[in-house]
Amino acid sequence: MVLAQDTHINGTPLLRTGIEQKKELNFITMWKPLEAIASNTCRRSILATLKPSFLCQSVKARKVHPTGWLDGWLVGYGSEDRGGDNYRFSLLPVVRLTYAGQANVAIFWVLSGISLSLKPIQLAREQSWDKFFDTMFSSIFRRGMRLYLPVLFVQLCVITAACLGLYNYAWELAQDWPFGGVNEAQFEVFATNMEQIQDWLATMWDLLNPFLKIYPKYDLHLWTIQREFQYSIILFAALVGLSKLRPHIRITLVAVLFTYCMKVDQGDVALFIAGMGLAEYLQIRAENAVQLPSEEKPSTDDHNPTLLWGILLYTGLHLLSWPYEGAATSPGYIALSNAFTDFNSEVDQRQIIGDQCRRLGAAIFLFSLCGCEWFRKPFMTNTAIYLGKISFPLYIIHGPINHMIGYPLVECIWNRIGNETTFTHTFGIGFGFCITAIVVIWLADIMSKLIDAPSVRFGRSLQEKWSC
Repeated sequence: MVLAQDTHINGTPLLRTGIEQKKELNFITMWKPLEAIASNTCRRSILATLKPSFLCQSVKARKVHPTGWLDGWLVGYGSEDRGGDNYRFSLLPVVRLTYAGQANVAIFWVLSGISLSLKPIQLAREQSWDKFFDTMFSSIFRRGMRLYLPVLFVQLCVITAACLGLYNYAWELAQDWPFGGVNEAQFEVFATNMEQIQDWLATMWDLLNPFLKIYPKYDLHLWTIQREFQYSIILFAALVGLSKLRPHIRITLVAVLFTYCMKVDQGDVALFIAGMGLAEYLQIRAENAVQLPSEEKPSTDDHNPTLLWGILLYTGLHLLSWPYEGAATSPGYIALSNAFTDFNSEVDQRQIIGDQCRRLGAAIFLFSLCGCEWFRKPFMTNTAIYLGKISFPLYIIHGPINHMIGYPLVECIWNRIGNETTFTHTFGIGFGFCITAIVVIWLADIMSKLIDAPSVRFGRSLQEKWSC
C-alpha cells in the first residue's frame, strides 16, 4: 500500500508530500554580487558549492517524506548536590534539554529506529515480500558505508590539521582549562607528525571495529557511530524476524522486546526497537485515515485528544530532563527517584535508573509527536528540514571545529574585552558560540553536497554493480 498524498486524520494532513520553498530575497540579493565576480564556469562551479543551500532559489516544491518532521552532566534544579543553591533557570526541566547532549542522543536513537523501519514495515504490512527483501538487503549492505565514509573523510581532515599545528592551541587550553564547563578530552599533540599519524591510525582502527565500544580521542562524539552501526544491525534482524507475523502479534512482540532490553540494561537497543514500534504506529494511522470516510473523521474542534497528547508530550520531556546529579533532592523528581531506587543506593545504580528514565522519556516524547499532527508542525518548517538534511555532517564536524576555532575564539574575545564581569564572561562565550555555529553550519552544508550525498550514491552504485 502506498501512502496517499491527501491522507487526513483529525481533519488535518497526516503525511504531506510537498512544502513550498520561501524565497529569501534579502540573502539572494546579497549573494548576487559575488556570483558576478565568477566569470567562468569553473569559478561558478566552486561558488555554487560554497554557497549555502538555503540561499538557492527554487521554484519547485520540495518533497517531504512521511518522516520529514524527524529529520553535559547536569545538577537537578533546586537539588542539594554540589553545595545546594541550584536554582538557575538553565537547570529547570525541559529548559536543560537545549544543551543536554545525552538526552538528545536518546531521541536520536528512536529517530533512527523510525527512519530505518518505516519502509520495511510498510512493505511487510502490504506483504510485498520481494520488495521487502530488496529493501533489507540494501539497508544492511550500505549501512556501514553510509556511516563510516563521511566520518573517515572528516578524520582525514582532522589529522591533517593536527599535523599543521591547528590543534596546538586547543591542546594547551586543555592543560589549563579557562572555561567553567566540562573540559572535553583533547588528543595529545605529539612532537613529530609521524607519531601523530601512528596514534591516529590506531584510533581509527579501533573506531572501525564494530565490536568495540570506545570514545575516539580524535573526536569523542564519534562514540555514537559504532553504537549506531551495532544497533542498526540488531534492528534489521528484528525487522526480518518479525516481518511475516500478523501485525497485532508483531506489535506485541516489539513491546515485549523493548521491555526486555530495558530490563537487561540494553536501553539504547530498546530505543531502536521503540522506533520500530512507532514506525508501525505511523503506518496504522495512515491506513486508518485512508479508510475513514470524510464524514466519519473526528472534528478538529475537539481539543481533548490534543490535550491528552500534550500531557504525554510533557511527560516525555520531563523524564528526558532527569538530572545527572541530585535527582533525589530535585523538585519534580524526588518521588520518582525514591520510587525507583533506594535513597542510599550506590551512585552507579542511581545513574542507571536515570539513564533508563531518560530513554523512556525519549520514547514517550516521540510517541506523542507521532500521535499529534499539531505538535509536529515546528519540525515541518523549511529551517527544521534543512537542519535535518545537514544534521549528520554537522554532528561529525562540530567537535573538531569547536576545538580548532571555538575555544581559541572565546579566548581571543576575552583578551579584547576582558572576562572579569558576568556580562563580559557570558558575552565572550555567547559571541564565540554564534560565530562558531555559523562556520559549522556552512561547512556542514558544503560537506552534505560534496561528501555525504556522494557517499550514499557510492553505496548504491556498488550495490547495483555487485548484485546478482
